[in-house]
Amino acid sequence: EAVAGLTLGADPIVSAVSIVSALENRPIPGLIIRKQPKGHGTRAYIEGPSLPTGARVVVLEDVVTTGQSAMKAVDRLKEAGYQVELVIALVDRLQGGAELYQSAGLMFKALFSINEIREHYQGSLDQSS
Repeated sequence: EAVAGLTLGADPIVSAVSIVSALENRPIPGLIIRKQPKGHGTRAYIEGPSLPTGARVVVLEDVVTTGQSAMKAVDRLKEAGYQVELVIALVDRLQGGAELYQSAGLMFKALFSINEIREHYQGSLDQSS
């Protein structure tokens, strides 16, 4: 029902998903999770449209290392009454994040692993030599 991510790394990903989904007439709201509450006004951790309690939210992340950053977003979303079952990252650095998510009962998907990126660029470097 929505996508969300911890500021600042996930901001462009959340925004892109939300914009492209709207352009395709299948709008997916985007939420930005602050690391600290807003210093004035509402003192909110979550910025974006209000969703109904129990709404399903997918957490997006740029790079996963230990998984702690996305878990902060997961925790804030659950505290707000949303359901989080999936974390999606662009890159998994294979340093424990996937295991952390699994231990928390979350599914995890990454578009690329750090090994795949290394293999790709190593092949490119080998061909240019």
